[in-house]
Amino acid sequence: MEEEKLRKGPWLDEEDERLAYVIAILGERRWDALAKASGLRRSGKSCRLRWMNYLRPNLKHGHITQDEEHLIIKLQKQLGNKWSKIAKQLPGRTDNEIKNYWRSHLRKKTLICEQGSIQPSP
Repeated sequence: MEEEKLRKGPWLDEEDERLAYVIAILGERRWDALAKASGLRRSGKSCRLRWMNYLRPNLKHGHITQDEEHLIIKLQKQLGNKWSKIAKQLPGRTDNEIKNYWRSHLRKKTLICEQGSIQPSP
């Protein structure tokens, strides 16, 4: 028995549509079985991450607002790098999105502000 080769790389629009359709029918469960049932040549983990981070209907897409930014800074100071706990306070945002935003935008900003005793601009 030869194992079918899994597809890697960027997702196509057709794959996104098929994944959303299958999840609408079967629900969010057993991702390996769901990946097989969908006919996508993707791993269960890949399907789960695609759904959780990009396709879920309740996700917010777009820029992080200043209010969200201030909340991330405040919560990171309180909780440390507990991204999933921080994400629970920001409905529609994923832990991965918040972590990436922290690492690419806010970490330096907060360090500069702490060194100069300057508050981040509202």
